[in-house]
Amino acid sequence: MLDAIVRQYRPQLNALAHAWLDSGARAFGIYAGGEALVVWPENGDIRDARLRAPIKSGIEVIAELRVAGDNLGNIEAHLEADAGFISSLLPLERELNSIATELIDTRDQLVALYQLTQATRNSLDIQRSLEHLAMQAAMMAKAEGAFFYLRPADQEPWAVHYPEPNLSEEDIQPYLRELVESKLPYLSTGVVSSQVPGKAWQMLLLPINVRGIVLALIGVLHRADRDFMSPEIKLVQAIGEYAGAHIENLLLFKSNMELTRLQTEMELARRVQVSLLPKSPPSIPGLDIWAGSQPASQVGGDFYDFISRPGDAVSFVVGDISGKGMPAALLMSMTRTLIRTETNALSTSTPEMVLRRTNAELYNDFTELVMFSTVFMAQYDQSKPGLVYANAGHSPVIYCPRQGRARLMKADGVPIGILPMTQSRDHCLNWEPGDLFVIGTDGLTEARNSKNQSFGYQRLISLVEELSSQPAEEIARQVYQQVRDFSGGLSQQDDQTLVIIKRLPL
Repeated sequence: MLDAIVRQYRPQLNALAHAWLDSGARAFGIYAGGEALVVWPENGDIRDARLRAPIKSGIEVIAELRVAGDNLGNIEAHLEADAGFISSLLPLERELNSIATELIDTRDQLVALYQLTQATRNSLDIQRSLEHLAMQAAMMAKAEGAFFYLRPADQEPWAVHYPEPNLSEEDIQPYLRELVESKLPYLSTGVVSSQVPGKAWQMLLLPINVRGIVLALIGVLHRADRDFMSPEIKLVQAIGEYAGAHIENLLLFKSNMELTRLQTEMELARRVQVSLLPKSPPSIPGLDIWAGSQPASQVGGDFYDFISRPGDAVSFVVGDISGKGMPAALLMSMTRTLIRTETNALSTSTPEMVLRRTNAELYNDFTELVMFSTVFMAQYDQSKPGLVYANAGHSPVIYCPRQGRARLMKADGVPIGILPMTQSRDHCLNWEPGDLFVIGTDGLTEARNSKNQSFGYQRLISLVEELSSQPAEEIARQVYQQVRDFSGGLSQQDDQTLVIIKRLPL
């Protein structure tokens, strides 16, 4: 862990070291395990240094901060403060590692859940869908078995098991009643099988709500000596929630009236979404701006905005909510509104500040829906040099200087809704006359042809570079045309949003 701190915070440690060397010290460094872990200058010797301060992990001393030198005065308190600073980095590093591990686990679970939804999305048979979901639940939770128990209002209860029935209805009925009557989020208990004499399991049982009614339950079985851990419970909850949504969709599909209502609501959401986008870009002296979006057949989460503030400042925003449908449309509206509010809250707001506050406000909402939003935000002030921007996981963002090659501007932070605190920071770009910014959404780069090839980043970067001398509107027209030609008439699967900002030559 201390090695990682030295690598991660080398610039800060360099600053500490040079402050000591400038004050007259011969050498400064960290001593651990009988040897110098790092020392300044490189040929410095701190083995017999007189001044020492402990570096602690909790109450355990794991290293020493040492300073070698004569006539340094009474500086023990200063050295102890520096050692305390390094000690304080250890729990922070552990927490960051823990967050990274949790993020990786969440990503893997999201991939698995995505594959699960793809496998069942076209199935109109409830039983076959639940058979597949039971198999996936057992595999993803590394369990010995799983089952779904349905209680339709107009039918007799029935069950689906994987790999085979290990529990009879009589075995689980008492626990079903307890779960439903207690209104607990889940029930974890030991259960003995009448199907397999002498066999016992740990059983996790969760209710599945459809339209506010417990219409079904999902059960997962472990060995009797193995308890269910929190990640497994959350994963089974996610599968149960998806199963509930899938059952509800199938019920809606079987009702023509309900299906018509759903289609009407989606069309209304689509109109609302389109109406929220600016009708035209602002007219700003010295800038050539074009913005537009070509929506797909489904309601998506793309949005763009231009936010003018008193004076000469204007902010450009492009974002993309993960997923489609009503949740994406609603979160798009919430995100756009909050960004506008935070931008206008303070006259000194920067893109980093706006994204940080937006993430703090929406993190719980995104987490509950297992969704996120990529956002790129730039701020241009005619009275100040350069362009200030921050990027929360958004791509593609292409910058093409007048005298250089086009390049992809990579994000320095994860999307909004992934972590409690955003990692995106303000960056200042020396934006010269003739320079070009092209900000799109992944509907462009992920457009596919009949060979299942994607349009990709490289094609878009090369195209932007080729068209960089053209006006913004012509660049947009040709980008959309090239993407359509590449797709060869295949239906558009995602919104294709494009914002082009070009600084006009003097």
